[in-house]
Amino acid sequence: MYRFEQFGDLADLQGAIALSEELVRSTSACDYRYLTGLASLGLALKMRFDRLGQLHDLDRAISRQKDAVDLTPHGHHDKPRHLHNLANAFLSRFERLGELSDLEDAISRHRDAVDLASHPEKPRCLNNLTSALLARFKCLGELGDLEEAILSQRDVVDLTPHGHPHKPGRLTNLGAAFRTRYEHLGEVSDLEDAISTQRDAVDLTPDGHPDKPGCLNNLGNAFLTRFECLGELSDLQDAISRQRNAVDLTPDGHADKPGRLNNLGNAFLARFERLGGLSDLEDAITTYRDAVDSTPHGHPGKPAYLNNLGTPLRVRFRRLGELTDLEDAILRHRDAVDLTPHGHPDKPNRLNNHGNAFLTRFWLLGELSDLESAISRHRDAVDLTPRGHPDKPMHLINLGTSFVDRFERLGDSSNLEHAISLYSLAASTSTGSISIRFRASQSWISCARRVCHHSLLQAYSVSITLLPQLAWIGFSLTHRYEELVQGADVVREAAAAALDSGRPETALEWLEQGRSIVWGELFQLRNSYEELFSAHPDHARRLRELSAALEHASATHEKSMSAVLEKTRSPGYGVAESLQQEADRHRKFAIERDKLLQEIRRLPGFEQFLLRKEFSQLRALAHTGPMVILNAAESRCDALIVLADVDHVIHVPLPNFPFERSVGLQKMLEELLGHARVIRCDDRKGDPATLYGVSWESLLTTLWNGVVKPVLDALAFSTLGELSRIFWCPTGPFVFLPIHAAGLYGTQHSEPGHKVSDFVISSYAPTLATLAPSSNPAALPSEDLHLLLVRQPPSDGLPHLSGVATELELIRDIISNSPSAQTILRESSVGTVEEVLSLMKEADWVHFACHGIQDGTDSGLCLADRRRLKLRDIIALSRPHGGLAFLSACETATGDKGLSDEAIHIAAGMLFAGYGGVIGTMWSISDELAPRVARDVYAQLFQNGTRPDHQEAAQALHDAIGRLRDSGRASFATWLPFIHVGL
Repeated sequence: MYRFEQFGDLADLQGAIALSEELVRSTSACDYRYLTGLASLGLALKMRFDRLGQLHDLDRAISRQKDAVDLTPHGHHDKPRHLHNLANAFLSRFERLGELSDLEDAISRHRDAVDLASHPEKPRCLNNLTSALLARFKCLGELGDLEEAILSQRDVVDLTPHGHPHKPGRLTNLGAAFRTRYEHLGEVSDLEDAISTQRDAVDLTPDGHPDKPGCLNNLGNAFLTRFECLGELSDLQDAISRQRNAVDLTPDGHADKPGRLNNLGNAFLARFERLGGLSDLEDAITTYRDAVDSTPHGHPGKPAYLNNLGTPLRVRFRRLGELTDLEDAILRHRDAVDLTPHGHPDKPNRLNNHGNAFLTRFWLLGELSDLESAISRHRDAVDLTPRGHPDKPMHLINLGTSFVDRFERLGDSSNLEHAISLYSLAASTSTGSISIRFRASQSWISCARRVCHHSLLQAYSVSITLLPQLAWIGFSLTHRYEELVQGADVVREAAAAALDSGRPETALEWLEQGRSIVWGELFQLRNSYEELFSAHPDHARRLRELSAALEHASATHEKSMSAVLEKTRSPGYGVAESLQQEADRHRKFAIERDKLLQEIRRLPGFEQFLLRKEFSQLRALAHTGPMVILNAAESRCDALIVLADVDHVIHVPLPNFPFERSVGLQKMLEELLGHARVIRCDDRKGDPATLYGVSWESLLTTLWNGVVKPVLDALAFSTLGELSRIFWCPTGPFVFLPIHAAGLYGTQHSEPGHKVSDFVISSYAPTLATLAPSSNPAALPSEDLHLLLVRQPPSDGLPHLSGVATELELIRDIISNSPSAQTILRESSVGTVEEVLSLMKEADWVHFACHGIQDGTDSGLCLADRRRLKLRDIIALSRPHGGLAFLSACETATGDKGLSDEAIHIAAGMLFAGYGGVIGTMWSISDELAPRVARDVYAQLFQNGTRPDHQEAAQALHDAIGRLRDSGRASFATWLPFIHVGL
């Protein structure tokens, strides 16, 4: 038998069975060799069952093992071993037939073995008890079984000395228990523990050892589970690598080969679903087929392999349209269901997949019988899935989708009611994948909107609450934004629904809660938690420490990722391992912080700690001037005005500015900018640019009449006088439109009173929270101001900007001739990313005069050696100084079209880094006119003889742009892009 276990040659096992049978036949029951033969025969028959799946082998194995147990005297040292072999056989028969009595017998025998085992045997017996407890947990869902299994397996590992040959296998089992608990409860810490434990098992198993493939396979499964949870592609690649090695190291004919092929197929299918490569889909089908074909009929693994093969066949049908694939998928799923005994924990999942296949054929052929079959299978899957099971949301969604299809086919509204109920259950559950629950909330919203259902606002509330979890703070910056794409419009539509219901305060709260999510959570890491500190100082102290550790770990990982991405070669093994360790540390701190926040929210009065802000809290942020949120939803556009001394939101509907117009103006702006790029700005001399009837005047007039004038009228800003500050918080297409320049232009409107700039000084804010007063103490007027100048370096690899030298010289002249308090100028010498970051930490203000690029999370300012000072570099600064960042570069406040409400641009990054205000640009700027704008802004800021205040930069920019606009020497395209962001 040992040689069979090593090499998997069935002939060796047959020989062992023959020898054991001969020993039993040739000895009497009172001969000790008879007992040895019984035990060996039972063990060999169980092995043959594992290989061939013949049930009579398993029944005979149980019979022989029972005899061995009964014939072994109580107190004999072999009694525990025979008990645990019998228990393993009972467990196998349960897995085959689903009879709970077999499982109870297995657990009972394992407990007896544990009780009778001597100290050296105790770990082995506990290890097997763990497997049985896990099986009962998966069957009945009793959390007590899972917790006992983990505690027992921890004891097993602790009792097994380092270097013991069974240590890796016991670590593997502990890892499997952690992964099972993660799958049930969704605690990412369990998943991290599973991977760590499985890694140790692999590392402790020498190459060539027969257990090595099994350890690799289990580690690959854990990586695949983490990929499904967190979506990091590196985990998927690690899963495929480990599982491919496990398959290659497992001999053909080995009992575990089909299972490892099946797991490799799972990884191939996951990569296809992520990247869409047809070769991965073909590899998945081939690998699954090999698993099915190499598994004998009657083997307990056969239904699982058939079920998994059906899924990619259905996917290939949807990709290539071959009906034979769909028919084959339905047959495979049917066989999987039929071969799975009632009560088996995997029965619901196989019913669910069978229902999906029927639903796909209904979509193709329109046969109502297929739809009814789908509903029947999906309903059974839902009914058989225990409450709290992580698969429950997905099964509820699929049943809901079937009901929606029946509603659309038959028109019976009760079907839609059923769907809404199912989607709401799926979205509101506390277990299961966040992305699946978010998808359920979207389906809930879609159905509720169709019939104006009373639950619509509740659906939006659930969806918005899930958004921060979707973009979990333990993810990388890029991954967080990728996750948010699927919810890009939900917040604006939710606000529109709240306004339809006459709830403008709710609309405002949702818009603040569900936009700039990544920035908001990063800001929270730097919160002082003063209220918590006064009531629960220990919790506040721990939260500060964890938040700082998480921010540092995140910044370190982002910096390393950025460095790797700047290189053309793939990272070597050592670099990749270091990146993985940094990612692990980042997730570890995120998990610990999440747990602490849950603990804090159980404290009286802190139930909503760091969650949604109420209107009363948001109103206080309007301390400097009115805040105006412009919401663009498909059904309506609105302005919501917040004033510090008004106890309600001033709601200004914009009926003459529908969503289609906002999108149309965005496209018009793109056309105008494209036209402007082919005309030299110094040839334009401020003349209006017209392109096929599209002009800057028409764009700005439409904004004035449809958006800005109604807002100013609501604020009673109708007479000229002292200018008030106003803060625009645009959403959706509004983000890309020059709200600050709206007005009537042309000779007939040359007198003041026709433009927004005649009434207010405009600033922008990504969210209202960015206007909160800084917790850092303000600098004293007598203190020196440190101003850093960063110019275009010669090695940025981009066209030379001739105006940069002039711009910096003008700034130097203003500073040197200023009567203000002492200002110390610092300038970058080589202009590398590292040098500039170091100087920014020490400087109060910073001025960049260089190229800028908007490119999602890779947006940045172009510096030496063809590198960029990227968003991830900027947000890691955590400056305490406040002050002004003047970004005299292109596209520094442009934003990302796919995630317009997330403010993914350099100006927002500067706010988060600690600058109080930012002068940025909405698109490319003129190298000739940029020096003039900078000169006028600094001249005004440094004219009073005291330390300049960055909050006066908005007024200075307003005046500088006004002079430039009125001079007649600048085109719309060249003066419009300059904006102020923040305070």
